[in-house]
Amino acid sequence: MVLMIVIGAVYFFLGDMNDFVSKSNLNKEIQVKQISSTEMSKARYTRKGSGAYIDWIDVELNQDEINNIVHWINSVPDSDRIALKQIPSNTSISAGIVFKLKTGKEIRIQYDLEKIYITRTDIWTRQMIYTIDQENLRDFFDKQLKGFYFGEDKVNKS
Repeated sequence: MVLMIVIGAVYFFLGDMNDFVSKSNLNKEIQVKQISSTEMSKARYTRKGSGAYIDWIDVELNQDEINNIVHWINSVPDSDRIALKQIPSNTSISAGIVFKLKTGKEIRIQYDLEKIYITRTDIWTRQMIYTIDQENLRDFFDKQLKGFYFGEDKVNKS
């Protein structure tokens, strides 16, 4: 009986500890000096004959844009970071940025015209996924995606 109580207490403690570690790591600051390379791509929808095609276009980011993106992500308060187990399967990503880090890990930022998803492999030993609400970063993506949908703007503005 005592053994079961001890096992239950350890399980409860480790569960709480795991939740604490997950939440506290969502705000781990990104360091620009740790980024070894950056890649960005965005979708472009076009018509060819009777079909529709999606091309992925590479976008070159300058150092000011990289600095801004890192600052915007780091400035998001904990209350605007929501942990996820995975990105929803019905999500249609329209643009994304990957920061490859000197450690061999990466930070992936994806945008679906509504939400910004962050996937990080630089935290602990497993992948962390969360959404953020950051207006400047959303505006940056929206500007990059201007006219991407068959030459029209499909960006959802409230």
